[in-house]
Amino acid sequence: MQIHAESNQKPHSVLNHLFRWQFAGSIYLSALQLISLIILGQFMGYKEMGIYTIFQIIFRFGMAVFDPGMFVSIIQKTGINQKIISKERKIQFYLLGICTLVISSFYLWEHQYLQTNPWIAGVSILLLLTIGLGSYYPTILIHHLKQRQISIIQMLSGSLEFIIIVSAIWFVEPIFVFSIGLLFRLIFFYAACWVYSKRIPQKENEDQSLNEHISFSSYQVLNQGISFVQGNFDTVLVGSVFGLIVLGPYNIASEFSYLLFSKINPVFNKAIFPLLAKYQSDQKHRQEIIRESLLSHALVCITIYLIVYANLKDLVPFLFKDPELKILMFSRFIVIMAMIRSVNNIVFNQLLALGESGRLLKWNIVVLIINYLFIAIIYFTRTDIYQFLIINIVLSFSVFIYTIQRLLLYYQEPSQFYKPLIKYSIFLLCCVLFLLCLSELKLTLWYSFISSFIGLACLLYLFYKSKLMDLIRLRIM
Repeated sequence: MQIHAESNQKPHSVLNHLFRWQFAGSIYLSALQLISLIILGQFMGYKEMGIYTIFQIIFRFGMAVFDPGMFVSIIQKTGINQKIISKERKIQFYLLGICTLVISSFYLWEHQYLQTNPWIAGVSILLLLTIGLGSYYPTILIHHLKQRQISIIQMLSGSLEFIIIVSAIWFVEPIFVFSIGLLFRLIFFYAACWVYSKRIPQKENEDQSLNEHISFSSYQVLNQGISFVQGNFDTVLVGSVFGLIVLGPYNIASEFSYLLFSKINPVFNKAIFPLLAKYQSDQKHRQEIIRESLLSHALVCITIYLIVYANLKDLVPFLFKDPELKILMFSRFIVIMAMIRSVNNIVFNQLLALGESGRLLKWNIVVLIINYLFIAIIYFTRTDIYQFLIINIVLSFSVFIYTIQRLLLYYQEPSQFYKPLIKYSIFLLCCVLFLLCLSELKLTLWYSFISSFIGLACLLYLFYKSKLMDLIRLRIM
């Protein structure tokens, strides 16, 4: 199979087309997820939130390791054949079986959780199997740059989940409603992708190296698995040291803080990855794609995060039932962490598109070891959770420094990276100063939100007028 769609267009035209459809779907799904998160926060107490967190960890694990999983080379490489697909599918199913056994063993070990929440445990296993078995089909659509179709299917599946939650939340236990809603959403999504993928003609490319595909995908799956374990070490720590009562509000704060990250970053990544992989050997286009996509992401994601952070004090109590203000206190740290990790994620994605999976795997292993040594220290010293969060921010920033250094190696002229960086740093400083001054006025939530948005939009216009106009037109290059 080879990419034919938009093959004669300029890279920025293709990237902007992919971005628009990803963005449209993301806006719609973000609205649904935010409303669902508010419902979850209103209907569940701290302990119930903690129980649901275990279910969410299984879901995140499945998405991290198995979507696209071994099929990632289908996106990164320009051609594939049936022999490659069969081998990757075999390895994917083998890994899925191992992970299912491991998670089932975990539930048997934690028999108290299994006894009190058997339905939740069962649904989480079905969820994992659904992701592992279905992820091939949206990967084929991405390979053929069918972002419009994927976005439409995502919006339909998200709507189905939302309808299930809203219609059943008043009559059925909230944890069960959210779990079943998510399962039905994924079943619908993968089934619809399967139906549409059957309509796409498949062309064999026998010149592709089987070993090259398997090697790249294996590194990527290992990377994703280690990144997941690394990225969720804080949840492990909070749950083991502080218990479900603290884990519940901590997870809600994380869900809230990472909502923007989880919706905006995939929009950029799914648009950037296939195109950057295609132009990875073209120095001029490669540098342009990296620079412009990074700047676009920063102007969108970090700007919104700054507005959210500036209004946390009023926003969190408005959205969630938080009698002890635990969600608010955690959010003040986790939003900063999410902001840094959103940039890390974009850079990691670009490095993977450029074929850096082996080196990133080694780096992830080092960070994983550091993180879990950190857990051991916190566990045995019983360090305060807020000190833990501060150290976590420092670790995230260290990863950011490393990934940027790696990305600079792909710049023909590093000065073309540093000049825009200095300009953006000045813009960022002006945004922070404006928000600090605005906070002194003690405005109500909505007046503060509107004023923050208008003020930062004006700064965007002053510093990046043409770029702002492009973003309004949903063009990231």
